[in-house]
Amino acid sequence: MRILFTGGGTAGSVMPLMAIYSTMHKLNSSHQFMFIGTRQGKPEENIVSQYDIQFKKVYSGKLRRYFDVRNFTDSFLLVVGFFQSLIIVYKFRPEVVVGAGGYVSVPVIWAAWILRKKILLHQQDIKPSLANKLCTYVADKITVTFERSLQNFPIVKTVWTGNPVRRNLMNGNRDRALEKFDLKKDVPLILVVGGGTGARGINTVVNQSLSHLVAFSQIVHITGEGKHVTGINHANYQQHEFIIEGMVDLLFTADLVISRAGLSSLTEFSMLGKAAILIPLPDSHQEINANYFLEKGAAIVIKEKDLTPGILVNKVRSILTDQHALEIVSNNMRSIMKGQAADTISSQIIKLATNGFK
Repeated sequence: MRILFTGGGTAGSVMPLMAIYSTMHKLNSSHQFMFIGTRQGKPEENIVSQYDIQFKKVYSGKLRRYFDVRNFTDSFLLVVGFFQSLIIVYKFRPEVVVGAGGYVSVPVIWAAWILRKKILLHQQDIKPSLANKLCTYVADKITVTFERSLQNFPIVKTVWTGNPVRRNLMNGNRDRALEKFDLKKDVPLILVVGGGTGARGINTVVNQSLSHLVAFSQIVHITGEGKHVTGINHANYQQHEFIIEGMVDLLFTADLVISRAGLSSLTEFSMLGKAAILIPLPDSHQEINANYFLEKGAAIVIKEKDLTPGILVNKVRSILTDQHALEIVSNNMRSIMKGQAADTISSQIIKLATNGFK
């Protein structure tokens, strides 16, 4: 069986696809896989390169819901990407094409539809992505992370599955993390993650807060590619532009995570029961995600416009010094997500390939 995945621009739409890949590869190692990402998208290429998957790049314009002169040039790139996708899909001959959002998925999914390929879309966030909305009509099956998202798609072809996570997520090891990253056993660990491409706003405020934070914690800060912060030197602080090897161990070990509110990250925090301070990307689907977790008592949320060094330090100190509150948030986080999503979606893909159901 040949399966084609598509997504990218950020790591968020890539991670669930790699979780599905790992599950399907374990079920049958003879399956063949290909991934189509953006020409300029480093996150997906960095991630996919860890797996035995062909990686192809196509042009794609970013889909904006607002007026921008770049919409005109990006429309041209979308057309170019569509014809590139037609050639790739025709040559690879997949039984099923699987997309999880990301603007690059639109020309690929449309090309797959033209070539009469079976299509499965996965909707991670509560609010439907524009990419998935543009592909809803041509999809044969749609899977969603949250039950409330069922109302956003045709019920006859939509299934509530949860969100897939990488298979090795539960294999984290504290001792490995302590050794690899030279961490202290008796000092609380804060993991700062700005998403696959980083977040300058978070990086700046963390930098401004460091003198206070390192007094009672140690910090591993993932800044994002090209967003390394210079001039910082402290025994309780280290930064990396991107971490692949050892990331599962870091997540497992962290006492608190400071992060954007992308659904792939939130799913991993939920599976591990990690207390989190969420700083969602302003005016985006992340704010809806973050508010949902806040309503469930599963996270602390700070809007970026309200983010200051003083507020961040106070929030971090209050949660790390109150073990009871930390456990409540952790337990709420652990209970928020549906499990076995990768297995359920893999089953849907196999049924599509073999039965062709709608």
